[in-house]
Amino acid sequence: MLQAAPAPRATSFAYVLLAHTEPRRVLGAVQRVRELSPGARVLVRHARGSGFLPTRELAAAGAEELRSRLRVGWGTWSLTAAVLEALRTAEERWQPRATVVVSGQDHPVRDLRRWEEGLLERGTDALLRPDPRDYAERYRDCWHEVPGGDLLPPRWVGGAARLSERAGAFVGGPRLRLAGGRTLVLGHRRGPGCPAAPEGVAYRKGSLWMTLSARAVAHLLAAAQDRTVQRYFASTLLPDESFAHSVLGARPELRVEAGPTSWTFFPGGSPHPRTVVLSDLEAVRASGAAFARKVVSPASDAFVRAVDALVDADRAGVECPG
Repeated sequence: MLQAAPAPRATSFAYVLLAHTEPRRVLGAVQRVRELSPGARVLVRHARGSGFLPTRELAAAGAEELRSRLRVGWGTWSLTAAVLEALRTAEERWQPRATVVVSGQDHPVRDLRRWEEGLLERGTDALLRPDPRDYAERYRDCWHEVPGGDLLPPRWVGGAARLSERAGAFVGGPRLRLAGGRTLVLGHRRGPGCPAAPEGVAYRKGSLWMTLSARAVAHLLAAAQDRTVQRYFASTLLPDESFAHSVLGARPELRVEAGPTSWTFFPGGSPHPRTVVLSDLEAVRASGAAFARKVVSPASDAFVRAVDALVDADRAGVECPG
């Protein structure tokens, strides 16, 4: 029997903003996304309580809220779970053709409607920014969050991690690490009792910020329900930077495109991106990304004004004054 074709999706794009700080900046990002893509839906996901982003102000800016109870430990599976929670929520509420995952500290740097049209025309299932460098210790070893590590003074945690890393490198034993520069984790050689890699899924690493078609979202949500897949990536270091890249890269039927959704600057190997400033404008615009991160007030205010003027001039088909 022939199956009926799936119903067309009413919403073309949904934007998911993962927020944890600077509510005024988040509201500004929401407003700008809605200006540049009036038909899009916007979901702001946070776990900061009712006072962080007043629902009325968020609705006035053009977004809906996902106030999560999920505690996030940076560098652990919980951040991946937070992304999946937001993707699932957007899918349940709007059934978008594509979903964009960015930070609450991101800001649009080009005409979003034109950018969206290009992705749909190309049939892109996933826009992912890969990192081709070798990160063997992230998956070769088995990693666990240290219970109560977040309750210790940061100076103690950092010192213990540095000492353990030197000792572990010398004797080849277990070692502590600050995952993402924030969460204390313990790593040891993967052996019996550690989750094995899922068959046919090669480890790939890249940026968390991404754009996904409805097909790609469905694959990620289904993979997360597979205990073998979930347990393996939960035992790796910084799984938020590998889960989507690895799972989607193993699906040859998907059109995975290498490229940035959000452009970031990492100085000197730091695990955290630096603040975007006005002098970054040319590099950001040349990157092809739709967003830039991280945008922080007041240091990034001049950048925001300048890039908004450029984008508005692009949309109007005129040259930007100055």
